[in-house]
Amino acid sequence: MRISTTSYRIPSLKSVAIGAAVALLGGFAINSIAAAAPGAYDKQFLSKAADAGSTEIAASKVAQSKSSNPEVKKFADAMVTDHAKVAGELKQLASGKQIEVSDQPGARHKLQIDKLSRLEGKQFDAQYAASIGVAAHKEAVKLFTDASRMASDPDIKAFATKNLPALQHHLDMANALQAALAK
Repeated sequence: MRISTTSYRIPSLKSVAIGAAVALLGGFAINSIAAAAPGAYDKQFLSKAADAGSTEIAASKVAQSKSSNPEVKKFADAMVTDHAKVAGELKQLASGKQIEVSDQPGARHKLQIDKLSRLEGKQFDAQYAASIGVAAHKEAVKLFTDASRMASDPDIKAFATKNLPALQHHLDMANALQAALAK
């Protein structure tokens, strides 16, 4: 009887060890799948960030050609350069996560740019500084701040965290530009 008890325990221990290994490996596989698939919030952040960036680029290109104010042109140049760089990083990040993002402003922002492009002179400069400079960067800072705290994907969270200081600097620049134009 002892032999059967021992032989009964050995397969039982093997079964437990195999079961534990399968559960552990299965847990790793599930965690890997979860890490590879960003959640709805992360996808929405990438989409909104792409829209905000493409809006900055498009509106700033209009400012490069329409404004005669050297400070507005300087700000617009910086926005095109900086946002184009970030847009490339965002597109690469999204592509790696199998998420499609647009490189064109959304419908609401296209209307905003269209309205802006109909303005001339000081009125254009003031509206560009207010809407694209200050207001858009306030929204972007909030968007990136929230994502740096709430994104579930570590790469997306890192992207938001890395780019937040530049957006805050852009907001400071925009506030200074707006104040200078008001004089």
